[in-house]
Amino acid sequence: MITVSYLTRDGQSQALRLELFTFPGGEAHATVETSAPVAALSIRADLRDAGAIISLLMATDALRRAYPTAPLELHLPYVPYARQDRVANPGEALAAKVFCTLINQQGYSRVVIQDPHSDVVTALLDRVEVEDPLPALRRALEAIGPATLVAPDAGARKRVLKLAQLLGCGAICADKVRDTATGKISGIELHGALPAGPLLVVDDICDGGGTFIGLAEAIAARQAAEGKTAPLYLYVTHGIFSRGLDRLLERFDAVFARNDWIGDARCRLV
Repeated sequence: MITVSYLTRDGQSQALRLELFTFPGGEAHATVETSAPVAALSIRADLRDAGAIISLLMATDALRRAYPTAPLELHLPYVPYARQDRVANPGEALAAKVFCTLINQQGYSRVVIQDPHSDVVTALLDRVEVEDPLPALRRALEAIGPATLVAPDAGARKRVLKLAQLLGCGAICADKVRDTATGKISGIELHGALPAGPLLVVDDICDGGGTFIGLAEAIAARQAAEGKTAPLYLYVTHGIFSRGLDRLLERFDAVFARNDWIGDARCRLV
């Protein structure tokens, strides 16, 4: 979904009409209203497939032509291809750089993003600002009460430990255990003793959810072995939920997200 708003010359925010459509041959097109009293423009783009990226570029060009002197900023909660931030094998594209180069070429006055997965994205994007993750996470904690944060893997560890420190709560970490012969994940290892209270698993993205399901099973097994019971919750910034919520809600007492791609009412937006 792509929407456009503008500031009037007296500082009021208004929606600007944007029409996006696709020709029978598959080409995207965009049209914007041209008579608004625009002082500055803002695009919000929830880019969930490659076609939406082309629509964003078309909308940007239409706005530039209609309002050539107005500053134009982009709000991009989820950065596509952010997970493809390195070349793992010879012959692969560096997809994060390809996408960020496209965005930089548009010359936005600023690009506001949420939890970009890694520092590679923030290094690649020009004039980028990362929204503060704490307010949304605090809202999740307010709904469940005091909890210990859980980092689901090594990639999330640094971020979760920092968030826990800022929030004044405890944290524990987990790691994926890989079969050294095949490279496949064979289990989840939890570090340290489990606290008695609620646990909140925190990460930036939930796609299929396999990592979180494996982690929930490992936590349940540890709790059973230690004779403990405590609620288990999941918080993610970007809820792609490509396999739905059913399997997650079998293992988590609630799922929180800043952005829910599937619009499932059982996901608690914060």
